Amino acid sequence: MTDPAPGRYGLVDCDVHPIMAGGMTDLRPHLSRGAQRRLGLDDRRNLSTIGHREAVSIPRNMLYVNQAGVLRDDARAPDGSSPGSDPAFTAEQLLDGNGIDRAVLIGGEVLGLGAMPDPDAAAMIASAYNDWLAETWLDADERYRGYLVVGVQDPQQAAAEVRRAGADERFVGVLLPLTNLLMGQRHYYPIYEAAAELGLPIGVHPNSGEGIFRTSPPTAGGTPTYYVEWHTGLSQVFAANVTSLLCHGVFERFPGLKVVITEGGLAWIPDVMWRLDKNVKGLRDEVPWLRRLPSEYLVDHVRFTSQPLPEPRRRAHLHTLLEIVHAERTLMFSSDYPHWDFDDPRHALASLPANVRERMTAQNAIETFGDRL
Repeated sequence: MTDPAPGRYGLVDCDVHPIMAGGMTDLRPHLSRGAQRRLGLDDRRNLSTIGHREAVSIPRNMLYVNQAGVLRDDARAPDGSSPGSDPAFTAEQLLDGNGIDRAVLIGGEVLGLGAMPDPDAAAMIASAYNDWLAETWLDADERYRGYLVVGVQDPQQAAAEVRRAGADERFVGVLLPLTNLLMGQRHYYPIYEAAAELGLPIGVHPNSGEGIFRTSPPTAGGTPTYYVEWHTGLSQVFAANVTSLLCHGVFERFPGLKVVITEGGLAWIPDVMWRLDKNVKGLRDEVPWLRRLPSEYLVDHVRFTSQPLPEPRRRAHLHTLLEIVHAERTLMFSSDYPHWDFDDPRHALASLPANVRERMTAQNAIETFGDRL
């Protein structure tokens, strides 16, 4: 395929999940022998056995079962491998099938990396995963771009990994696996500094461990009972983290930094904007580093992906919400392929006002990810 000129992109998909066909064993070629042994991934063990308990496992949701299945079965490659695990078939089904000029890859299996208690193990996995993603996916099709992932438990190691993997300009952002530390905390500043240095936005995404693991983001009010409760309540995690970023003055400290909230929803954003603007006016002595209203920082520095797009019965309500959150500047298209709640761009884009649709299809992504896209 001919690489389109940056100004001619028709559609950029900002949330596509590559899957490792062989699970964690796919990382073997990118780990030292010592790291393989430490993680239980060396070839002395029969890792093809389902349920093998000696190999490392990144924390994930094992409590709440989606009876419809998490992955689209029609996303399986012709050889029967896991949905979303074949770069060529994904390019054919998703990119060719929908006219997508760029797909930004967000590692599905490493979303829960922040819940791992061992910082060195998390750093090993992150580095190996970045090399695997570059070799397996970014080399496969020029339309793929990716988020490099870091182990946030040790911010100095994470910053070093940003600079190492970020030398490959096909990485357009830094995936920050969420933890029980809110994003405004100084713990993360070395990572933000490295990302800002390279012009890479910070991306966050649900990690499947929210409210389950002690080291993952907690959910308010206690542990949900059902998958539908858990899945619906995920947006509270993003509201808390955006509030933290704004109150701690992260965008004053790192004025060139952008943060992308992926698959976090939209309806909570007006409440955060309005409540923070009102409260800061009366409590400015507590956050003297804020020189502007929180809502102004949000519109300038925080971006959101469209999936899952709200679907109210009255389309006018969606349009009002999009107007409030300045979607013509803040919203970027995403499909969430190959997940069960995939948003078909032909359907999702049709419900949007023209001024939002014109920019969210590509221009906002180009401005957010820059020349690397």
